[in-house]
Amino acid sequence: MGERALPVSPNPTTAAINRILAPTEEQPHGTARVSMKGREAMLDDLRFSLSLLGEDASGISEREVLKRIAALRPDGIHAAGRPHYSFLKAAEAGWDELAPQLGEVLRVGEEEYRRYVAEESRSCFVREIELFYSSPLTDQGIVLVDTPGADSVNARHTGVAFNYIKNADAILFVTYYNHAFSQADRQFLMQLGRVKDQFELDKMFFLVNAADLAASPEELDDVLKHVESNLLQHGIRRPRLFPVSSLLGLKGKQGAHEAALEASGIPAFEQSFLGFTRGELGRLAVQAADGELERAAHTIRGWIQAAEGDADTRRRERERLEELRVPAADAAAVIADAPPAAELEKELRELFHYIQQRIRYGFGDFFNYAFNPSSLQDDGRDLKKAVWTSWLELQRLLQLELSQELLATTLRLETAASALIRVRAEAAAARLAVLLPGFQAPPWEAPGFAAPPEPAAWQSVSVQPKRLQSLFRSPRSFFEGEGKKALREELEETISPEIRHWMEDAAAQWLAHYRFGLESGLAAAAEALRLSFQRELDGRLGSMRDGGSLDSLRGLERRLAELLREAG
Repeated sequence: MGERALPVSPNPTTAAINRILAPTEEQPHGTARVSMKGREAMLDDLRFSLSLLGEDASGISEREVLKRIAALRPDGIHAAGRPHYSFLKAAEAGWDELAPQLGEVLRVGEEEYRRYVAEESRSCFVREIELFYSSPLTDQGIVLVDTPGADSVNARHTGVAFNYIKNADAILFVTYYNHAFSQADRQFLMQLGRVKDQFELDKMFFLVNAADLAASPEELDDVLKHVESNLLQHGIRRPRLFPVSSLLGLKGKQGAHEAALEASGIPAFEQSFLGFTRGELGRLAVQAADGELERAAHTIRGWIQAAEGDADTRRRERERLEELRVPAADAAAVIADAPPAAELEKELRELFHYIQQRIRYGFGDFFNYAFNPSSLQDDGRDLKKAVWTSWLELQRLLQLELSQELLATTLRLETAASALIRVRAEAAAARLAVLLPGFQAPPWEAPGFAAPPEPAAWQSVSVQPKRLQSLFRSPRSFFEGEGKKALREELEETISPEIRHWMEDAAAQWLAHYRFGLESGLAAAAEALRLSFQRELDGRLGSMRDGGSLDSLRGLERRLAELLREAG
């Protein structure tokens, strides 16, 4: 953007969604619209964070929530729980001032906007911020969306971030030169890897910021190879990977310092990114426009041919065309007959089976992350509580993984359902083209599918604190003896059937949802094809009334030919 437009929060784990877009008359450059969380949504976030710190917070009142937060102490908190502790204490600090604003949309100036981003006791109450800012990108109509980091406490709302991944024209994943990928980063990258092949275009860019910290080109090259290797492990092959220095880039843009700008790596990234937006994205738009022009030209030629005969020929052709209405409607309606629900169910069952397989294969990694020596040290902390919060962290990781797996599965099921509808629609269009030679169906557009019902988060009801503690007598016996292995095996044996039953319930709900979506999509495709054929029929009939406006049609044909030549 060429400016210090976005302030950096000292603790970005509470970050909200930031959307940066072009100014309007109502929202001048530098102003912002701040959408606060709803009161109940905020309390749900607080209860969730409390539960991860070992508190039984289910259904407790606002007063009790605040009382529990006030009693929290940092001793013995699991490493993964520290962002949640920070979030809870920030909410406590800002509650009296900010709670009355929950549920509101605030219009603020640039200085106030910065406070809502950078001050944790404010930012933790924010759901989304829209910053109206003039820049070379936003002035072209590009909207930039800065989503919370993968380790943000807001990242538990996985559906929000996933919808941006799904619908964005381009995705920029930013990591840092001297930061290893966190567990949250790895899960987010795994999600990108899951859905990458479902997109029509490779729309992902990966940036390694602070590349100016490299002591030598060789060191930088080693870091990039390490990042690329990590991406490959998460299913991301041949990534667009760019080392950049935002510090040098800002210096170069603000001071017109060409050497600094070139050294920043920003121009190389911008060239690739803008080439993608103008080239690959632009090419899709141009191809769609060219297709519409060619289809219009083809339609006009059909009308001209219908209008060129003598009066008797036109009369006979009109009678023939009128007789096509009923068989054409029947041919279009076939699309929706006997929906192929069995094929969709087979796809869903297979996808859900593979989810359970991947959860089982990854269980050991999740267990090792949750039950690790740094979280279970015998340094005076309450080890009983530490073991329990380690179990809660394992449960959270599994909940997040299941949620992300299901979100990725929605994309695959939509693709499968769209393919089933498309096969039928194209077969019906071919039959209509036999009835009316020259008929062309409109370009295929995949139907929109409503999101399936989101299952309640999986939660184990079988694991009890006493059993956990019986297998954890001391850190030494646990990590050096057989305690860790025994606990892992017991938890896996306990959890696996619970997850399987949870998945079976989710599958039943989703099957009903996607069957309805399939039936609705087939009916919509049948109606769209029927209307398209009807318009073609009416156009040809209209062109034959008293010879039609043959001169006008030929003039339109010439103009379309000119447009196609210009486009070519």
